[in-house]
Amino acid sequence: MIPGKDELERIFLEMCKYDTTNPPGNEESLALYIKETLESYGIGSTIQRVDVGRVNLLAKIDRNGRLPFLLFTGHMDVVPAASGWTSEPFKPVVENGRVYARGSADMKAGLASMLAAFIDLSSDERFGGNLAFLATCDEEVGCSGVKRFLEENTLEIAGALIGEPTSMRLASGEKGAVWSELSFKGKSAHGSQPKEGINAVLLLIDAYRKIADELGSIEGLTVSLNKISGGSKENTVPDSASCVLDIRFMSNISLSEVTGIIDKILSRFEGAGQKVLLARNPFSSSGRLVDYTRSTLEEMGIKSEPLTMTYFTDGAFIAPAGIETVILGPGAAIMAHKANEYVELEEIHTARELYGKIARNFFQGCV
Repeated sequence: MIPGKDELERIFLEMCKYDTTNPPGNEESLALYIKETLESYGIGSTIQRVDVGRVNLLAKIDRNGRLPFLLFTGHMDVVPAASGWTSEPFKPVVENGRVYARGSADMKAGLASMLAAFIDLSSDERFGGNLAFLATCDEEVGCSGVKRFLEENTLEIAGALIGEPTSMRLASGEKGAVWSELSFKGKSAHGSQPKEGINAVLLLIDAYRKIADELGSIEGLTVSLNKISGGSKENTVPDSASCVLDIRFMSNISLSEVTGIIDKILSRFEGAGQKVLLARNPFSSSGRLVDYTRSTLEEMGIKSEPLTMTYFTDGAFIAPAGIETVILGPGAAIMAHKANEYVELEEIHTARELYGKIARNFFQGCV
């Protein structure tokens, strides 16, 4: 027995009701629901504890001890639902073929589609491969879930398919990322006598423009000024200021080169400093999984030319572990983290079919 289309939609909508906002996450409640769903189809799974209320879930189809595993994986946590929503973020609304809910696109649609495909394959006696389904916690903040899984993993994994939203396009890699906090020191003075002080906010603006100009000349690199603070009173020249830059880059420049350029520019500003809050290297995969994913997409009439995603995923840790990694899932990437996030309901059915075909094709001729 496998889930019908209506049952997949019911499972997906139910998953969207779980408030797994990170922080704090609380993914355990959703993991237990997934575990119960698997058990209803006679499939066992294990819970891997990462922190209080924070867990991963792992299920396996183990058909051939001579073969490695293919991994279906996605995260259970979602970003906070900020202002601008016209419906309750964790009460999914179905309207004109779309499901509106926080996490619908990023990435409970992909997770539900993978879960259904995993159940389909578990009931298919002709499927002779080894498949693992992994639902992780904490992808949106620290990726502690996938880190724990990789630390304790005993499976030989040949490839990983991550169901993040790509509008059903294949991504064979992703950009690197640096979140850099910059701090500046000035000199306070009365606001009526600004020449007596050194305005730290103006230093910040000057430095940011220089950094953006130099880094912005590098192909494929983007710089976004996402946080800024400075000043203490309306009538006082600010003696300190800080900001956070979100920098995304390709493999044509290294992580150390990016931070080195920033340090070089900051050296011109007395007392300025850089603190790296987050660092992810870019990756690009090629091999059997990419090849079989492309051929399966072509078989289904979907564009197969590989993309490089601008955002980072759990793949930033899976790929460096020597596992060929692709990203492919329902929902548009531009929907991630937005108010009134939605996914086209029909895409979860397409994704389910696609994931099953990829797994079958990946192991074809290996048994």
